[in-house]
Amino acid sequence: MEKLSNFILKVLSILTVVAQIFCGIAGASVIFANVAVLFVSGEAATELKKYVLQPSNLSKGMLELSGLNALLILVSIIFALHALRKIINNIAQSDFFVESNVNNMKLMMGSVVIFILGNVLSMMFFSFGNGRNLSSIFSNSWGQIGSYLILLAIIYMLYLVFKYGFELQHDSDTVI
Repeated sequence: MEKLSNFILKVLSILTVVAQIFCGIAGASVIFANVAVLFVSGEAATELKKYVLQPSNLSKGMLELSGLNALLILVSIIFALHALRKIINNIAQSDFFVESNVNNMKLMMGSVVIFILGNVLSMMFFSFGNGRNLSSIFSNSWGQIGSYLILLAIIYMLYLVFKYGFELQHDSDTVI
């Protein structure tokens, strides 16, 4: 059973690294697209206006702001995955109730809060632009935000468990 647990933890750790790499590539793509929009001119500017800006009532500035918001969302996901990977690696080494896990849970909570706020901003951008969703990555609905809040509540409960376990472990270590 221990070998299976170690295997699963290693796979989860690898998956978090792969997800971080994909989010990094997506973040670089968003940065490139935002910079490219700044320098669009000529026929490309006409196409941008015709197919992106006019149908969605977005200005070039709003498009850039939504791109920066997408970057904020991707960075928050990268930080959350980084914290998760550290927790997984600690658990694989049988370090359950250590200060590092408590701090990583705080980082994960903060990242998820930023992720939720970024999605709320994204919904506002899309509602300003007549609801035309430029991407199908996130559903951009209030129901989805409710799911994210449930995820945040679960992470907070896990944070409390790790914090309480760390305090008990610390008390136990100082008594002995």
